[in-house]
Amino acid sequence: VFLESELMYSVPFEFDKSIMDPEFTLPIGKAKIERPGKDVTIVSYSKMVGVSLEAAKLLADQHKIDAEVINLRTIRPMDRKSIVDSVKKTNHIVSVEDGWPQSGIGSEISALMMEEAFDYLDSPHERITGADVPMPYSLPLEKAAIPQPHNVVNGVLKVLNKKK
Repeated sequence: VFLESELMYSVPFEFDKSIMDPEFTLPIGKAKIERPGKDVTIVSYSKMVGVSLEAAKLLADQHKIDAEVINLRTIRPMDRKSIVDSVKKTNHIVSVEDGWPQSGIGSEISALMMEEAFDYLDSPHERITGADVPMPYSLPLEKAAIPQPHNVVNGVLKVLNKKK
C-alpha cells in the first residue's frame, strides 16, 4: 500500500530527470540523506522533509549548526541502519512529522534509539509533530497545526542545549 500526502500536490520541487524513465525504481526501505551534516540528525518523510531542509538552512545560517537531514522515503520497512549510523556520527536526533504525537513515526524512532543507539546519544530524542487536534481547514490554522521550520530549529536548539 502506498499513501501520499495531498498537501504535497501544490508543492513545487526540483527533481532529477532520471525519474521520468519508465524503468526508474526507488529501493523500498532505503532512506536518502538529503543533506549531510555532523552536529545533529533530523529524520523526516513526505512534506516534512522540505520543512526539515528549510530548518537545516536556517540552523546553518543563523546558528552555525550543521544538520544532517534524512528522508525516510518509506516508513515500513524503515531504514533503521541509516538512522542509527547518522546518530552514531552526530550524537543527537530530532524527528519531524506532521501526524499526531501519539503512536507516530517519531515514537518508533524513539524506540529505535533506545534499542540500538542509546549509548551514542548525548541528549534525548526530540519529536516535532503536528498538534494533537483535528486538521483545520483554514490555511492559517493549518500552518499552526503542522510543524514549521522554526519549530524544527527550536527542537534542534533544545537537543544541542543552545539558546534561541
